[in-house]
Amino acid sequence: MAIQIKRMYLDFITRDYGTNHPQLEILSGSCTTPRGGARAGYLAWAKGKEFTLRCYLSLQGEDRPMGVCKTQSPEGVPSNGAEQTVYRYDWAFGVTLIEEFHWNWRDEFPKNGALAIHLILQPVPFDDGLEAIPVAAVLSALHPSKNTRSLMEQVMPALLKGSADIAQAGSHALPPLDYLSRTLTLGSNVLESVSGNQKNWFLYQFLDGDLKCPVVEWRIYKEVLIEYGPLIRGSLFLAFQKPMQPNGGKLRIQLRPQLHYCESDELCYIIPTNEIKPENPVFIDVCPA
Repeated sequence: MAIQIKRMYLDFITRDYGTNHPQLEILSGSCTTPRGGARAGYLAWAKGKEFTLRCYLSLQGEDRPMGVCKTQSPEGVPSNGAEQTVYRYDWAFGVTLIEEFHWNWRDEFPKNGALAIHLILQPVPFDDGLEAIPVAAVLSALHPSKNTRSLMEQVMPALLKGSADIAQAGSHALPPLDYLSRTLTLGSNVLESVSGNQKNWFLYQFLDGDLKCPVVEWRIYKEVLIEYGPLIRGSLFLAFQKPMQPNGGKLRIQLRPQLHYCESDELCYIIPTNEIKPENPVFIDVCPA
């Protein structure tokens, strides 16, 4: 087994960012060749029109999982999943300003959402690749934040404790829950999806129409960035199954963060990684050991 870590940063500009047809261009980054001088092409902020930002992405996790089940046992009996193991994949996404190009980028987000973080789960090839089964997902935050107390001063969130207790109770019957319960119990930095009357974030799963594969999405509201800072982290817990074919393929887990500035269109997002050629390098190819 081996842990893979992929990371990069990007400097990019966006024109017409307040409309539902934003125009994005990457200027430099760890995976690109800089254009011209040190600040060639960088744009000063103009409200609703254009901006310059720098972002950071990272993804880490196991690329050779051991506990991968075949979809069917050799005797033709469907697997009951008892021998499966749950694996954790961690992502990070951060945004910062560039000297001489400052603006209040968080304040410009609409109230109906600021970020959408995607983990794409793409079998390669489509017919023979691994199948990922999402088990749980969290968003992380460190306490004390701007307005919260430290963990030593507050009680563990009831939802987290309940999830851990349930998982621990079931771990004797279902081994994957043993690993998950330990992770949840130690995961005291998990951010609640709702704090008081304020919605912080939620999860959403859908089919990517172009890639024809599942996606897990974290939809994050701008209050989270103001309260906990502009670098956020999350984790996805996966179990795996592979086809019966002896030379099956792999699963590509790819990070695709997005920023939402268009208040009139809930589905209009700025996606920096879509402009990387030939491809977004922040991915992990998972193959069974």
